[in-house]
Amino acid sequence: MYKTNIMKTNTILLIIISFLIVSTTCIGQEERDGLNISKAIHNTINSDKSSTVIWSEDFQGGFPSGWATYSSNTGSGNNGSSYPGNTAECPWKHSMQGSWGYWNSVGTNSAGNPTAAAAAINSTTANNGFLISDIDSANHWNGNPGSNSGSTYHYIDSYFITDAINTTGFLNVNLEFEHTFRFNNSVDLIVSVSNDSISWTDFYVQGNTANNSQSADPEYLSLNISSVAGNQATVYIKVGWTARVYFWMIDDMKIVETPKHKLDLVEANYGGWFTTPVSTGFGLDYTLYPLSQAIAQPYKIEGVVANVGSEDQTAQLNVNITNSSNSVVYSNTPSNNLVFSSDTTILVDSLFTPTVEGLYNFSVWASSDSAITDTINLQSTVTDTVYGRDNGSQESWYGLGRSCGGMVIGTYYDLFAADPISSISVYIDDQSVVGSDIYVALYEIDFNNDKILLDQSIDYTLQAGDIGNWVTVQFDNLINVVPGTYMAAVGGYAHPLDTSTVAMSNITRPTTCYIQKNGCLNSGQTFGSWYWLSRVPMIRLNFGLISSVNTHDLNSNLVLYPNPVEDQLTFRLSFLSSGYYNIDVIDLYGRKLISQNVYLDRSSYRDINVSSLSPGLYILNISNEDKVVNRRFVKE
Repeated sequence: MYKTNIMKTNTILLIIISFLIVSTTCIGQEERDGLNISKAIHNTINSDKSSTVIWSEDFQGGFPSGWATYSSNTGSGNNGSSYPGNTAECPWKHSMQGSWGYWNSVGTNSAGNPTAAAAAINSTTANNGFLISDIDSANHWNGNPGSNSGSTYHYIDSYFITDAINTTGFLNVNLEFEHTFRFNNSVDLIVSVSNDSISWTDFYVQGNTANNSQSADPEYLSLNISSVAGNQATVYIKVGWTARVYFWMIDDMKIVETPKHKLDLVEANYGGWFTTPVSTGFGLDYTLYPLSQAIAQPYKIEGVVANVGSEDQTAQLNVNITNSSNSVVYSNTPSNNLVFSSDTTILVDSLFTPTVEGLYNFSVWASSDSAITDTINLQSTVTDTVYGRDNGSQESWYGLGRSCGGMVIGTYYDLFAADPISSISVYIDDQSVVGSDIYVALYEIDFNNDKILLDQSIDYTLQAGDIGNWVTVQFDNLINVVPGTYMAAVGGYAHPLDTSTVAMSNITRPTTCYIQKNGCLNSGQTFGSWYWLSRVPMIRLNFGLISSVNTHDLNSNLVLYPNPVEDQLTFRLSFLSSGYYNIDVIDLYGRKLISQNVYLDRSSYRDINVSSLSPGLYILNISNEDKVVNRRFVKE
């Protein structure tokens, strides 16, 4: 397991989320067996249009004549070692075009060179130009034409410094600008502020953008720089980074007077990311959450609130939850929390425990007596047996079985209640070839983040109807597991023709999704090692009972009510052959608590007295020699 730390940097609006990662390896920038499509991953923050503007620069006149730009090649490659021969440098420059780097998705010619620039920043005044540090392009065109970004790509220092800015008479000031960027190798994007051009105060502005992913376009940044720049005759702004790949574009810089009362809700989640103890798991947001798990570990709503005003504020986190019928099922009574000016605070709501399956909509916002934030809207579906982290939408793909190797790709799940695991579902990308073999596997994750194989299915051969669809592969037997962290995985085999690829979905937290590289290695990677992924593989974990027949149609004809139930449970199963059936009530440990053998026909309604059961989640199982059907219910 690993711990999550929150670095609260004074006077920064965007909270910086850092992770103490147990695994020492992370995925490289140029994965030739995968495609990572640019996507904004967090809420953008709109600038306050009513603020008094003290200074501004929209780069209409090109790179400002009084500013300095600096670049130097460090000579350090991807693994930290020095490699001679690359003399590339990358000064910031005025541009009307995006990156010309080797990475971009516009297309390349036969020599591997890009045929056009990637998209320019979508800033307010992008039509008159902006500044860009095009690190990937510099590394590609100077000394390495046609090469990929392996060890020959060097880290390059690249930054610019403004001329002196006067803020005299304004005690509280914010620096604002619009930018978009893509980075890798866990580098920092740094804005430094000085009032003498000698001593500098640093701010890290990559926010919660994940490695190997693009930020919002544009992202609006607001930094409270009053402690350094308030009421000063000379203020200098330095912007830059030390990177080896991708780009950073910036536009519409300004210094404004800080409003007295202003809050921003920087991030919200319902998994308890920041405050869930390590002993209870990672605190992930589950888009598909089985009722058994939701009862054992209720939703914990959190909001990261930044006070970007000049005065301290007493803030509240407001939460409203509705079901699929838009009926309110939960509304909190928020508590007051003092948030100091220029500080960020994690506000935690009380727990929400659902009682029935279905879609839930979470609306989260922060407020004080004098300010209110925008609302962040989230969704999660409480299910019967399906456990999922993907958002149901494919954003990219990753190679599984290819000519260069057969990889294993997996995603972590926290189990908070014992529940038998029957199968794993995976979404097969449409580049996969009919006839390719895949398999699924379940791993247990120990304290050292090691992956211990518990079970593996027999091979499954992809059919025509599987391409671009969900495929469910069963284990031979139920896997009984205890609460802990597990990884649901899918594997493939090296083959010159039979390619298999897996769909990738939303951005994920670091070190919770992995690939085992059994071939197709990048520079510095080792055969058989695990590397974490920046997106959630579309791999879902399934609970339930395994039958020798397909029970889907029968399950759809089982009527069971009321659910939740207090004393008397009633059921009817239509389209049923008359005869004697075993009626069992089973707990999540597989123990039969109630067992009957009764005669059923198509018109039968049956009552079961469950008053003796303790509150919790149970399974009603109906079976004879050749049929099995089951449904979960909640005992109140």
